[in-house]
Amino acid sequence: MARRRHDGALTALLEFAGTLPPLAGLALAAGSYFLLHWWADVPPTALPADLRPANVVASAVLKGLLLGAQYVFPAIFLMGALASAIKRALRRAREVRSAMAPVAPQEAQPDRGPRNEHDIYRIWTGDWEDAPGPSRRVDTSAWNLELLRALEWKRFEELCAAYFRLLGFRTLLAKPGPDGGVDIHLIAEGDAKPGVLVQCKAWSTYDVGVKCIRELLGVMAAEQVREGVFVTTGRFTQPARDFAGGKEIMLIDGPDLLRKIDALADDQRSSLLALATAGDFTRPTCPSCGVKMVRRIAKASGDPFWGCENFPGCRTTLRIAAEAMA
Repeated sequence: MARRRHDGALTALLEFAGTLPPLAGLALAAGSYFLLHWWADVPPTALPADLRPANVVASAVLKGLLLGAQYVFPAIFLMGALASAIKRALRRAREVRSAMAPVAPQEAQPDRGPRNEHDIYRIWTGDWEDAPGPSRRVDTSAWNLELLRALEWKRFEELCAAYFRLLGFRTLLAKPGPDGGVDIHLIAEGDAKPGVLVQCKAWSTYDVGVKCIRELLGVMAAEQVREGVFVTTGRFTQPARDFAGGKEIMLIDGPDLLRKIDALADDQRSSLLALATAGDFTRPTCPSCGVKMVRRIAKASGDPFWGCENFPGCRTTLRIAAEAMA
């Protein structure tokens, strides 16, 4: 019975070690070895209070146990660390397989609004082929709504920043990666810190809802900035307009932005047009690493999508809107 209890205790200790992070298991293995090794090196006669035979025997037995424990306990913690590392690796592998599993074609489903930042969604199957970009003719001779809505998301942010610079602001554009709910910080002349926060959405397949406006208001409160601007190539829902009506938030939709651009001087309007249409202005930029993306086809489902040029280092994908595939 005593041996069973002893084995059960060691098994429980091993199971506990397997639940710890691998680094914690390694730290406990090293710590237990040095502590038990030091204790085992203490001379037996120094342990008892006197040199009576019973105490000397007990000291010798304890020393024998410590000599074995200095190897047993570190070994248990090392095995636990290894088991923990294996479990974590298997869990990550399952998550990757789940993320790379084929999904139903997105455009076949009803549009329920934005899925997440920059329309990112996972359709990567690990089995894809490069495909030529869709043929899309856009009139670039003058500003028009079709041109505005053809701009990829990063070029649209750059256009908005250039527009506000023409109004006299200094602009700070968010770097690639999560933008924290704000794409541009506006700094007025003579000010040392931003006084206006700008969020840009190049959305043309659905309207910007109230949730996005609430998020901008939350960032304004967190950064203690009184004014905000939300710019989109599409339109805003009525609840979004109602919510922003009582706040220091200006909403600028696609048609309104065109009217503002048309109100500029001819040379300013031309400079914005040149900036917007330079190079490949319709091919999206990877939100994670800032490089241009490549149009690809998932062989398993036949769905087209934008994939990062840095794959497999970056697995970010973007949905291709229905009108872009036409």
